Amino acid sequence: MVNPHFLSQLAHVELLSPKPEETVNYLKEVWGLEETTRRGQSVYLRAWGDYFHHSLKITEAAGPGLGHIGWRADSEGALQNVVQHLERTELGKGWIEGDLGHGKAYQFITPGGHLSEVFWDVEWYQAPEGKESVWKNRPQKQVRRGIGVRRLDHVTVLTDNTTVDRLFYQDLGIRYNEGIYSDFGDEIGAWMSVSNLSHDIAFINAGFKGGFHHVCFAVESREELLNAADTIREHGFEIESGPGKHAVAEGLNLYAIEPGGNRIELYAGAHLVFAPDWGPKKWKVSENPNDAWSSFNLFNPDGSLKYS
Repeated sequence: MVNPHFLSQLAHVELLSPKPEETVNYLKEVWGLEETTRRGQSVYLRAWGDYFHHSLKITEAAGPGLGHIGWRADSEGALQNVVQHLERTELGKGWIEGDLGHGKAYQFITPGGHLSEVFWDVEWYQAPEGKESVWKNRPQKQVRRGIGVRRLDHVTVLTDNTTVDRLFYQDLGIRYNEGIYSDFGDEIGAWMSVSNLSHDIAFINAGFKGGFHHVCFAVESREELLNAADTIREHGFEIESGPGKHAVAEGLNLYAIEPGGNRIELYAGAHLVFAPDWGPKKWKVSENPNDAWSSFNLFNPDGSLKYS
């Protein structure tokens, strides 16, 4: 199929935490996420500008990591089409009845070992009394708590073969926007999007399957990101790296580790991509694509990560 339109957006990410209450409190009080509801061992959260029931699910587990990635299909018909496609790849796991916030979903395992799901029916967030926005196009009032992140931006995962994962997602209609290659020509990273964002998902070759690097939320301006750095420190937490700027995607960024051990990125100012044939733009690790300003390079010359 040429240019399939199976998927419309990254809908949510589930993270695992050995300290779920500490993780949730940190995300609510420092990052400004809103708690939608709880069920069992899971807490469902969203940024104030996210339109669905949740964009982040925190589930209690023995250790940190990725639970699953949730994608919304482009339509009911597209859901059926992508399921047929996935079943031909032998990576499909089958249907589940759904979860809080969305209807039946088809689960699959990516070549890199990441549990994912795709669905169509969703529960649109309805703000309770007192949280309604005067703007009809906003799901709720802007949050002025902590950083007050606006929306889910992207997820980055670790894999043992970036090329295989990239080709798998290209077959789902996701654009390959930018890539990182070792100075010897090996493909190290792929930045891909189904929307106009610089990337909805990225893959980095770490030499093993199923790894998780970070989930990212966005604010609207560089100034908000710089203020966020103060907010994190004033709440008594550390910043892992940043503020800085990526050369790939151009996003101003910072990274922090939440109490459960997962890496969270904050983003502002990344470019948008509208042309379907814009990329891919390919970088060598010697060009330091992870950092536009600093001399620190996340990658070694052979493309291996200095930390994951």
